[in-house]
Amino acid sequence: MVTYGWASLLDLPSLEQIEKDCFTTEAFHRRLIKNLLMNPKSIVIKATLPTGKIIGNIIGVTQRVGDESVGRIFSLCVLAEHQKKGFATKLVRLIEEEFVLRGVKRIKLEVYVNNITAQQFYKRLCYSMSTIVLPGFYSDGTDALVMIKGLP
Repeated sequence: MVTYGWASLLDLPSLEQIEKDCFTTEAFHRRLIKNLLMNPKSIVIKATLPTGKIIGNIIGVTQRVGDESVGRIFSLCVLAEHQKKGFATKLVRLIEEEFVLRGVKRIKLEVYVNNITAQQFYKRLCYSMSTIVLPGFYSDGTDALVMIKGLP
């Protein structure tokens, strides 16, 4: 039974390790994760096994864009051995609920242009591909596609 809840500074070492396990080049560093955990505009939700081991997390932030509050999903990762079991979907649903509570009407995120698996995952969750391509967005020079979803 996996439980979900807010991550805290006590989770920092585990969150940093999960980032390294999930993302080879784009893993968030400890300082960034710490800043996100302390930022009131951030949302960091973890998925935890009964043993206390964190197996996944999602990180998002709210931003003002003109007169609109927009949510941005920065990072979603679930350890490889726990993928394809619905944990990532649940994490996305939870952050979407939190965004709604914060008055967000639109969520955006970036995905690698060649990460078809992630693109299909988000499409299943009603995110659509925008026309925006961010050239050289990732540290390896790969472009990012922007996906968006409107909220009620």
